[in-house]
Amino acid sequence: MRGHLGIFVAAACLAGCASGPTGNMTLTDSVRPGATRLVIYRASTFGFAVQPNYVVDGRVIAGSQPAGFVVCDLPPGPHEVAVSNMPLSTNLFGHGSEKISVDLRAGSTAYLSADPQLGIMTPGQITLIQVTENQGRADVANLHQTNGACGKA
Repeated sequence: MRGHLGIFVAAACLAGCASGPTGNMTLTDSVRPGATRLVIYRASTFGFAVQPNYVVDGRVIAGSQPAGFVVCDLPPGPHEVAVSNMPLSTNLFGHGSEKISVDLRAGSTAYLSADPQLGIMTPGQITLIQVTENQGRADVANLHQTNGACGKA
């Protein structure tokens, strides 16, 4: 019986994780002239059952898949990125914010790390933190791309 439970738990963990191509395979091309790229990623599988949506400029673009990332090509300028956490989530013990503003420069790539946090009265929430391009590239290299609803700039 215990063996079956272990298999079930492992399958549940893997079912909630992203399974597309890795960052090493998909983030090799440069950003088109006059456009910007936004990469939102979740390196941790902690809290795999908590998968709220990412929202860019008021539009849902993808779910927060553990060990996954989503890529958006956007026009340069300010953009608001949010995570649609459960309304009762309260992040008292973590860092980051569930809503962040980024000002994207033409030809650049910005990386946002989505981190699961401890919550009160709910299983938790996902918060966003902007990281350096070098850190983002390293973190995303072995993660899997999630299909998103981002349009081209």
